Amino acid sequence: MQGHIRHAVAVAAVAGTLTAGMLVSSSPPADAAAGPAASRYSDDFNGDGYHDLALGSPDADVKVTGADEVASTLGGAGYVTVSYGGKYGAQKTGLKAITPNSPGIPGDAAPGARFGQVLTSGDFNADGYADLAVATRDEKVSLLWGSRTGLKGGTLMADPMDRHGYGSVLKAGDFTGDGKTDLVVGYSTSLRLFKGPFTPDGSPVSTRNIDTGRTYPVYVGAQDRFAVGRINKGSIDDLVLLGEDRMRGRVLLGGASGLRFTPVTVRGGNSVVIADFDQDGYGDIAVGDSASQLDTETGAGVVRVNYGASNGVDENRGMRMFTEDTPGIPGGVQRNDHFGSSVAAADLDRDGYPELITGAPGERKPTCENCDISGGGIYVLKGSKRGVIGTGAAFYAYNASGLPRPAGTYRIPTQLKTTDLNNDKQPEITVPVRATTPEVWSVGTKSGKVAGSSPTRVVKPPLDAQVSTGSEFGVLAR
Repeated sequence: MQGHIRHAVAVAAVAGTLTAGMLVSSSPPADAAAGPAASRYSDDFNGDGYHDLALGSPDADVKVTGADEVASTLGGAGYVTVSYGGKYGAQKTGLKAITPNSPGIPGDAAPGARFGQVLTSGDFNADGYADLAVATRDEKVSLLWGSRTGLKGGTLMADPMDRHGYGSVLKAGDFTGDGKTDLVVGYSTSLRLFKGPFTPDGSPVSTRNIDTGRTYPVYVGAQDRFAVGRINKGSIDDLVLLGEDRMRGRVLLGGASGLRFTPVTVRGGNSVVIADFDQDGYGDIAVGDSASQLDTETGAGVVRVNYGASNGVDENRGMRMFTEDTPGIPGGVQRNDHFGSSVAAADLDRDGYPELITGAPGERKPTCENCDISGGGIYVLKGSKRGVIGTGAAFYAYNASGLPRPAGTYRIPTQLKTTDLNNDKQPEITVPVRATTPEVWSVGTKSGKVAGSSPTRVVKPPLDAQVSTGSEFGVLAR
């Protein structure tokens, strides 16, 4: 049985109640109750062999009762929860909210703390169960431990630098090649590598500064501008980071001494994923730039694909740019479509080549001032031996056949993640939906098609009187 979990490559699909005395872990579905003591997945919190979905709701209110028995509401204190995977896919209901006031969880819920605004997962203590790292606005990082019953207990991770912005980014991976999960932690303008495994009090083996070659602003909201994967044919994880305001990104390669500086850069944007689209053994880098202007169309958006090489990027192979005007891609460039708002990758048609999946939250939205109208959609671009191609691309609008219809107006997607939650080797696409009551869709795929031919499971927020839902429910562990 494995003693640790190797962090998954970015192409994962190859992508308690607050009442004292009760468990803080979300109750796994019945088919997950029994299972082995460990899993090979970096997001399997209960060790049953299925991927799980960790979700944050950082703007949610939390109700607490003081020693004087007087209840108060902490606005924006935030919570996290888990939708456990199983043979039917994502757990749809019965999720449990976890806050710093939950039994066994360190710290105290605080107004405006936004617990759950940044999430990542990995087996940080090398016990065979995935754990969850959680950051807050008030610069605290918690490690919540996995167990046979899911997330249960945790510890605060001390900041050895005592610098501003601690926890603005969290990324897990084996960056040193020793088979243990490390954690990259962002500060306001720097990154630090916390080498695993971590002790029960949250202490790493060591910490070291990461040389990025220049000052990269790493403020809240930067999580999607970082990607972990394997670029140069090694068995060690690498890191790509994009700067704020579309600053050029940097490729950092892992090694025995940790992530090292390289002079390799990529065009900037707001989202990034690493995947071997052409299956040449090198991880490729896809960057979404949803704010990009095309001709006079502001906010139209582009996705740029940089092909991998031993040094990070193949300089002899040109960067490919995809827009809604690229031959084979449905639709056409329009203002504020925001093509490239989020990027993900997975082999949806099971031909061995990952597809590139990108969001366009402004597509199918009427161009009118102050409109509160549903819209958005998902593009799927095929992978091939030539890499990503426009030929055969598909678009799935917010109201495509097989997708749910939330009450009121709703918009998709601003975040995407691919995960095979039911182990059928056919990945689902996780889509947080901004709606009157927000929800998370686990969109089924089959033979390269999205929705329609495979059901979508709708994950509902926890029904817990001690927390509000929060309009941001669905922050993904990435």
